[in-house]
Amino acid sequence: MNMWGKSFAAIIGGCLLSVSIMLNLNQLLPANIDVRLLVGLLIAFPIWVAVMVWCYASDSTKQAWLRCLGLLTISAGVNAAMMVS
Repeated sequence: MNMWGKSFAAIIGGCLLSVSIMLNLNQLLPANIDVRLLVGLLIAFPIWVAVMVWCYASDSTKQAWLRCLGLLTISAGVNAAMMVS
């Protein structure tokens, strides 16, 4: 069960984290929308893969989810702060 839990954390949590990080980058990059979208397409998948590796390197399923959700909380907070201002 441990590997299945890590896999779900890597796939679901990693995807959400990758999207959230790319939203941050898209709001911060001083470029046209087409350049920002291209950068997002090129960088999103490697970020997702890195988060997946990080989840699989966890000692337990709980640690994998805590890693993903901890970073997702920070990234979503930054997204929310940038949307409000």
